[in-house]
Amino acid sequence: MGENIKVWFDEDADILYISLKKGAAIDSEEVSDNVRVEYDAHNQIIGIEIYHISKMVAKNLAKELKESLK
Repeated sequence: MGENIKVWFDEDADILYISLKKGAAIDSEEVSDNVRVEYDAHNQIIGIEIYHISKMVAKNLAKELKESLK
């Protein structure tokens, strides 16, 4: 990972945060279900928030396990 990239998990909110570079988020948009991208004043992506990450990972893991048992 780049030295400016920071990743942390908020267990209570079940959100994975990925900070790509320092700066204040000026705008954001939901790019898909449970995924929000944050932009700085220059419209550059500075962060990504993934909501309900535990459920998403568990669902994908269960799907892969089911496929591997066929």
